[in-house]
Amino acid sequence: MKTRSTPDFSRRRRPPQNEDAPLYDLAFDAVLIEQSLATQYGILPDAQGDLPWPEWSKLVSGLMDNTPLGRVVAIRAEDDRDRIAKMTPWQRSIRREWQQFQARKQMRTRSPAELRSEMAALERSLAKIFGGGNHA
Repeated sequence: MKTRSTPDFSRRRRPPQNEDAPLYDLAFDAVLIEQSLATQYGILPDAQGDLPWPEWSKLVSGLMDNTPLGRVVAIRAEDDRDRIAKMTPWQRSIRREWQQFQARKQMRTRSPAELRSEMAALERSLAKIFGGGNHA
């Protein structure tokens, strides 16, 4: 039995970084992207050869909310506390996995000095909130 490997969408030429945080990642969501392209357009990315980035981007960015990726992105994007509280265990796991992925990504992009500086600022804020450091 032949097994299919997961396509490596991250090798395609990437666009400039958006200022808004994206709600999907080409490598992290490769399987969802493949399933969504098949669902919406009836095509498999592997069968498209070396598709130029503009065409590839149009296909992926045009995916609707009734595709596998669309449903997951809607869960990740939810910011209504009441709706989040009513999410199913599966939906919560989707949000948790995405948040963990984003946190790992942030850790790789920040220098140790930046992390130490942010931690020191957080400690000062907490001390101020809870009355620490005001012992005179």
